[in-house]
Amino acid sequence: MAQEFIEIAGKIEADIKNGTYTDTLPSIAVLSQIFNVCPATVKRILSVLRNKDLVSGEHGRCVRVNPKAAGNPYFHKNIVFLTDLFNISTPFYSNTIDLLTKRLFEQYISVHIFVSVNQVHECTFEPDCVIVVNNSGQVMLDMILQKFPDCKVIKLNQHSNRFPYIMTDGYSAGYKAVRHLAEDCGHTHIGMLATQLQYPQASFSMRYLGAMGYVKSHPEIKFSMVEVPELELESQTPYRLMEKLFEKDPEITAVFAACDVMAMGVYGYAAENNLRIPDDIAVIGIDNQGFGKSIFPPLTTISENAEDTAEKLYFNIRSLLMGKEIAKESLTAPYLIVKGSTMKNSQKITRPEGGF
Repeated sequence: MAQEFIEIAGKIEADIKNGTYTDTLPSIAVLSQIFNVCPATVKRILSVLRNKDLVSGEHGRCVRVNPKAAGNPYFHKNIVFLTDLFNISTPFYSNTIDLLTKRLFEQYISVHIFVSVNQVHECTFEPDCVIVVNNSGQVMLDMILQKFPDCKVIKLNQHSNRFPYIMTDGYSAGYKAVRHLAEDCGHTHIGMLATQLQYPQASFSMRYLGAMGYVKSHPEIKFSMVEVPELELESQTPYRLMEKLFEKDPEITAVFAACDVMAMGVYGYAAENNLRIPDDIAVIGIDNQGFGKSIFPPLTTISENAEDTAEKLYFNIRSLLMGKEIAKESLTAPYLIVKGSTMKNSQKITRPEGGF
């Protein structure tokens, strides 16, 4: 009887979500006849449906269908973000999650953010789809898949051979950064602070490959690179490695830092050596971090596209929830935000922050 009870509740739930019942459910007597069960069993089933917010009604009155659930196959589906506090504090990820959550709420899809393995341990519902942000949620993902092996998975900004993923086009970001320094600003001796080149499919490697792609097609550009150890991005290492860049090419007049944090090392080096930004050395980063607007001159940066990313995630999630196939790989285009670290006021081009 227990299995039959669950099956009947599931059948009525599906009929509400597919639009069979849009206003009220049949009476208890009619439901008893339809499913060939006693009225007491129907009442238990209706209690389950009420607990799921699918129906409402009082004793002696008709059972009304929740209009938010009627004809809505996504009603109260559960989407989980697996991330950490660092990632969700960055503008790109926080904006992406905010934009996506607003779209999902329009369909009454529930959104949860897990930042620790304890939350996975304590999870009392079955996630319908999990979004793994960067590489921060891999341990949590393994735990969830052990508990819920049929859960759908999308990775965000992380290449995967197993799951579909959405990534910022790192190659395009690197290409646009060097193109801006060369074509918009007129630099021919350009240096780069790169990192994590040992991961060929990762975003930092793709940023370097994009820079190299531009340089290879423009032989007039002299391009020099030093690699920053991945565990030292926020230390003084980028500052110290600037000396190595100038050893490779003393005529460098512009530096492309593979992220905004490393660009701070260029600012420190310039201050220490009485170099004016952008007059003596131009600087461009990637990530559009908030601190880049507070320093002087403000940092020119390549921004990941939160709007495009959230939109693609939204449609991919909807497709997966309906059992449809989605593209294995999806890339979003970053855009350039020009500020004072690359161009003097008299040189500045007009380019909106929302696009390239």
